[in-house]
Amino acid sequence: MKRISIIVCTITLLFVSGCSLDESNYGSVDNTNFYEKQSDIDYALTGAYLQLRQTWNEWALNHYFIGDCNTDDAINGGKGETDKKELYDLSTFNVYSTNSYVSKRWDILYALINRCNDVTYYAPNATGDPAILERYINEAKLLRAFGYYMLVTSFGGVPLFTEPLTPEQAVYITRATEEEVYTQIIADLTDASDLPAKGEYPSSDQYRATSGLAKVLLGKTYMFRRDYPNAEKYLKEVVDSRKYDLLPDYGLNWTKENENSIESVFEIPNKVENKAVETGTNVPHYFISRNNVPGYQGYGYHAPSQDLYDAFSPDDPRITYVFTQTGDRYVGDTQTQSNSAESGYQDYKLTVPAIDKIGFDVWMISYNIRLIRYSDILLLYAEALNENGKSGEALTYLNKVRQRARNTNPEDPRRDMQVYIPATNPATSLPDVTTTDKVELRNAIWYERRCELAMEGWRREDLLRQKRFGEVMKAYAAKYNTEKGANFNDARDYLLPIPLAEIDKTNGRLVQNPHY
Repeated sequence: MKRISIIVCTITLLFVSGCSLDESNYGSVDNTNFYEKQSDIDYALTGAYLQLRQTWNEWALNHYFIGDCNTDDAINGGKGETDKKELYDLSTFNVYSTNSYVSKRWDILYALINRCNDVTYYAPNATGDPAILERYINEAKLLRAFGYYMLVTSFGGVPLFTEPLTPEQAVYITRATEEEVYTQIIADLTDASDLPAKGEYPSSDQYRATSGLAKVLLGKTYMFRRDYPNAEKYLKEVVDSRKYDLLPDYGLNWTKENENSIESVFEIPNKVENKAVETGTNVPHYFISRNNVPGYQGYGYHAPSQDLYDAFSPDDPRITYVFTQTGDRYVGDTQTQSNSAESGYQDYKLTVPAIDKIGFDVWMISYNIRLIRYSDILLLYAEALNENGKSGEALTYLNKVRQRARNTNPEDPRRDMQVYIPATNPATSLPDVTTTDKVELRNAIWYERRCELAMEGWRREDLLRQKRFGEVMKAYAAKYNTEKGANFNDARDYLLPIPLAEIDKTNGRLVQNPHY
């Protein structure tokens, strides 16, 4: 996004909150005198984007930890149960309202919403080009909708506000209903649908929010609410726009050459242009094995589970690009990978080969976070079509994803030693799905989503909206005789607890979710 790497330090200083530790994190100081012209709004909007990529508090880290480690797809890894105990608590559904990962999710998203509210509130009266200012407002509305979408699907009804609040005002705010939050999300995304489409921004602004992303989030919102006709409507608009397509090979999605590719719908840029300015990402460092491999030496969290590995057909080429296995070696390395996770696997999609980190330290890696890909949209569209009684049409989009998968190179060009190479056969591997039975096709789509989007942070959301989170996690606990999933309470664990600190700041005006 334009000038982010240049002005990040300025933004950090400019938007330091004046709130004390006992004030709600969604209150902010009065900035009326600052937001007077277009350049001020531009800086404010950049500050909003930056809330998702703060070096020591990245959204992606929280997205992956809660989105995958809370499910059957990933284990917390690290050194075991006592390492990052609160992450383990999430995976075993022994979550307290003081859990720091839950609090970080709340804090990051409300910090994002805060910045967006500044833009939408002050931009209408700022001097400058009315068309550009209107675009800034719609970008902020889209980001605000993303924040509220992640909040409402995580916590249920949450405090809802669309104008800047002072810290004194914030402590009096209460929870809106889920319906009220969804209504605001839909209104914001409808306005944001007027934004430029992918490819219509200049290259310097290529990571800005687009009309396509707005419609994708509308599709996700309606899918979560099981409003399949509206979900189909907006997802169809994205598909028909021809602004997106699948890359010819699944593995290309995680290469430097394909950053913000035609398959990318929402990508968080972490390009390091100046090492003196910390704009890289430290997420890969958390997920690489703890064992001593020169150029890596990570923490080993967010490790794929054995259950995820076993879910794949043995001849599925995507295995290559989901799992890093002990004995694999990346081109340019002198030693093989030696994984520390108890499953024996580490996360391939967040493994940055040492050769790509030359000139950077482990906490500032130049690597983009692929948050939403077009294959996600194709599978959501297929699911909506099937739920709307259009199973024949749904097969087209499901099989498009499977076709790309079976034509993927099972040998990773980034590795010169690969322990397991799927024995693929284009004639027999991952054959097209042919059933038009609604239930069978639904299950086939759900299966495909698990394999296609593995370790990308969306598993928890899928299980929530499919209303089978508890069923899947209890089955996992029984299958592996483990605490992970055994304590799942259907009356409690479809939502995370409201952070206790936020309840305390409002003197109990924020009401806790049931059974916490």
